[in-house]
Amino acid sequence: MQIALLGTKKVGKSSILKVVFQKMSPNETLFIDSTSRIEEIKVENNPYTKYTFVDFPGSFEVSQINTQDRKILSKCAMIIYVLDAQDQPYNKPLEKFINIMTEVHSFNPDCMFEMFIHKIDGDMFVTEDLKLEAQNGVSFLLKSDIQERKLPEPGYFLTSIYDLSIFEALSKILIKVSPQVNYIQNMLDNLMNYCRIDKVYLFDVINKLYIATDSTPVDLISYELCADMIDVVIDVSCIYGITGNDNMTSAFDKKSTSVIKLDSGLTLYLREIEHMLALVCLVKEDNFDRQNLIDYNIDIFKDGVKQIFQAHEKLLKSEENKA
Repeated sequence: MQIALLGTKKVGKSSILKVVFQKMSPNETLFIDSTSRIEEIKVENNPYTKYTFVDFPGSFEVSQINTQDRKILSKCAMIIYVLDAQDQPYNKPLEKFINIMTEVHSFNPDCMFEMFIHKIDGDMFVTEDLKLEAQNGVSFLLKSDIQERKLPEPGYFLTSIYDLSIFEALSKILIKVSPQVNYIQNMLDNLMNYCRIDKVYLFDVINKLYIATDSTPVDLISYELCADMIDVVIDVSCIYGITGNDNMTSAFDKKSTSVIKLDSGLTLYLREIEHMLALVCLVKEDNFDRQNLIDYNIDIFKDGVKQIFQAHEKLLKSEENKA
């Protein structure tokens, strides 16, 4: 699965990828060089999710598209356009976005488009109302051109590398491009109902993106709690569970599990599902009295997920053989 990031110069595309996938601290991104050529980051942390993020330089203009650019964009399931929310007015970057959508849609009609309204952490956006005002303004400026050219309506995300908003946005992006997500979501809904769970996420442990969740709305607080729990489990395992020259991935294995009880009456429960893939649940303490039942249903879920991805891989291989 291939996802491209485009935008104008100095909007923060490379910073996003380095913070999320290469563990660079947000402050360190101030010193990275601008992207001068197309760069790829492959994400293959577990057997089930394999993605390639393609970072286009800010100097890229769709009017000067070459054969290589067209070949890359024709394979993309999604294009993320990054807009610097602090660089007003937005007319020129939005014009560039419309031109990119128009061109790519002409030779890749199945490609989805999303926009990250980025850098909303500055003094210009101290309240949620100001952030939403910026999003509504961008949507309004694009609306007439999108309708006139009969382009697909893009999604909008308010993002910053200084909080979890960029992680949440990329999680939702991965869910949108995943063909298996509806099946997994149904299984998670069943798991919630049978085990009286309040919220459940399926996490990529390395980058703390959730690749699936149940059908109830996601709130940033529950996501932050679950992401922090993964950090705690990895940190404790690194201190007490790794010996010799073991690497970081050895801190999370088939035996990894954790229970954290909060003062709020909620219990956080983590279970390993597959290599570097974890199920994290939020459960009311009163509903956690039958952990063996929860474990039994998680084991069934684990087998079901494995079968879904195996079936998808067989389908892809058969399509490749036909081609």
